[in-house]
Amino acid sequence: MSRQWTRTDLIAQLRSEIVGYFGAASEFDERVAKKFKLSRKDVRCLELLGRRGSMTAGQLSDESGLSTGAVTFLLDRLEAAGMVKRRRDTDDRRRVWVEVVPAAYRRLLHAQQPIIEEMKEVTQRFKAEELAIVRDYMREAKEVFQRQISGPVQRHGPRHRDPWQPYRDQ
Repeated sequence: MSRQWTRTDLIAQLRSEIVGYFGAASEFDERVAKKFKLSRKDVRCLELLGRRGSMTAGQLSDESGLSTGAVTFLLDRLEAAGMVKRRRDTDDRRRVWVEVVPAAYRRLLHAQQPIIEEMKEVTQRFKAEELAIVRDYMREAKEVFQRQISGPVQRHGPRHRDPWQPYRDQ
């Protein structure tokens, strides 16, 4: 006999799985950073530079959400570790471009390879339509976080002990 889950049950299960995913992903990121003797913010900036290519310190500050001062110290550490290099703009000598050292980025990707491979296997078990639903859910969930980051957090009604309780009541 198969069990029919109620919407409330599914929302509670989804919340639990998301919290568990965030925790596991965070722990993995922490271990990768520790392996390279870096902070998680250092690794996040390396990943940004690796994916998006060269950027100025100001652009990296904007993309990472770190202050320009924090980015300067972060880049000093990463440059000393041989992970990034700075180069002066040939047209505007005041502008400095930052780029990840390709060999360093390859080492970072190599450390992440086991999880990349295993996640590919997980993804293969789902139909394209199912993946589209998950993608859409994750995109909208990300946008909720981004709105809260970019603006003041809105509180509606009395404070709940469980922030997901309003969704369980649907």
